[in-house]
Amino acid sequence: MSNRHYVLLATDGLIELPLDGELCTQNRKEVYIFGFTGGLLEVDGIKVKENEYLDYKNSDNWSAILNKKGTATIPSPLVWGEVGDNIYITLINIGMKYLPDFRDFHTIHMHGAHVATQLDGFPESSFGVPMWEETDPLTAPPNITYFFHPENPGTLMYHCHVEASEHVQMGMYGALVIYPSMESLAENGITKCESCGYWKLNDEYLYHIPKTATNRNFAYNNIHSYFDKEYVMLLSDIDSVWHESVRAGIPFNAVNFKPDFWLVNGRAFPDTLLPHPLTPSYYSNKNLTQIDYNSYVHVKTNEKFLLRMINMGYQVVPWHIHGWHFTVVGKDSHLSPFLKLAENCEHFDHEATEMGFTNTIGSGETYDLILSADDKRAVYRNYIVNGQDGFPSLCKQLREIQKIDPNSIFNIPEEPVNCANPKTINDIEICDQPCGDPNDNFFPQFYPMHNHDDYKVTNNGVYPGGQLTMIQTDAPDKIMQ
Repeated sequence: MSNRHYVLLATDGLIELPLDGELCTQNRKEVYIFGFTGGLLEVDGIKVKENEYLDYKNSDNWSAILNKKGTATIPSPLVWGEVGDNIYITLINIGMKYLPDFRDFHTIHMHGAHVATQLDGFPESSFGVPMWEETDPLTAPPNITYFFHPENPGTLMYHCHVEASEHVQMGMYGALVIYPSMESLAENGITKCESCGYWKLNDEYLYHIPKTATNRNFAYNNIHSYFDKEYVMLLSDIDSVWHESVRAGIPFNAVNFKPDFWLVNGRAFPDTLLPHPLTPSYYSNKNLTQIDYNSYVHVKTNEKFLLRMINMGYQVVPWHIHGWHFTVVGKDSHLSPFLKLAENCEHFDHEATEMGFTNTIGSGETYDLILSADDKRAVYRNYIVNGQDGFPSLCKQLREIQKIDPNSIFNIPEEPVNCANPKTINDIEICDQPCGDPNDNFFPQFYPMHNHDDYKVTNNGVYPGGQLTMIQTDAPDKIMQ
């Protein structure tokens, strides 16, 4: 168990949304937002060096905290912990840079958390945090610290609940992730051999789970919730007219809500293919690098990956994933009842699970989906490369199409997308790889995933855009003989 102390600063900011689907486009719309900045201050009393300025009890930091006015982002900093941790979130309302006379209270509502009503962040039944007045000399900031003791793992979210119709639309929300602890896993029969490093279920060795796995490679206290990589997909929508009205001080009737941008982790395609600006550096404190908001999924064939789906928007999202079917391992931070039926089996049967290729997510809901990047070469590579059953190879067909119109073969950006020198590939280039290795002429593979209300895969009506991103699968690791 750890004590994890986060400090969030409520303020405003600006984001730039793409107006077309061109990679690294400069054709953008500036949108005014509310949000939070800040992050993790300390774990068990040990401060995170990158965030020492958030120590609001030290008056030497007050100017640095106030200098964060106008730096809010969508989404807000990611909050995470483990079952049994004590999670403390201190909220300071530092006021607005672009609307200095805007004096609303703010709160933190941990959506889905089992907490006392005093800590729920619903101001109509509790309180709000007033704005910090900039006096000369400065006085200590008014602040409130919320407390959450998670009893169950899963995916949650947090947001301001003051005038929630407006403040949530303006961007005051972020992801909240809870992992199983080693203790909670052990209570469910999942342990790790200290001497040999192998994982066990009810004292039976599980050789398919690597020794490098930790408790944070499980979504729930269930052996079938193991994953190799994880990604947060926080979905939301923006009505830019509403945002412009707030900035201009013009009343907006919420019943006229009509979004024109749809976001994944605060960004619209093609920005969803870029490294996320909130991603800590490789050398950051390990408490900051467990999980991030990158939305370009990049895995190796045969890996399992977890998608933590969160809908903070005001509309239902039918999230569709191309190429594979997912398994629902949890909803609203509760283990799927189907997985409970199979929890004592080493390999669960698909008949005993909830699977699909489109996940319908209502506003305020979360789903945890696991996908296995299955190797499709055995079924498809021969046709693609050599042809079969009297049909010429797909590669040959593509070369003929390319002669007719080269623009019909599209370039696909690879991760990471560096806008100074973006690396792309297309199917002809994949076909032209030298033969020899069975991986050749097949990898990488690319699969889109997107909102299947397809008009929401636009930026202000321009396709492609909106809630769309990609999955890249590389060749599997070579097995050493």
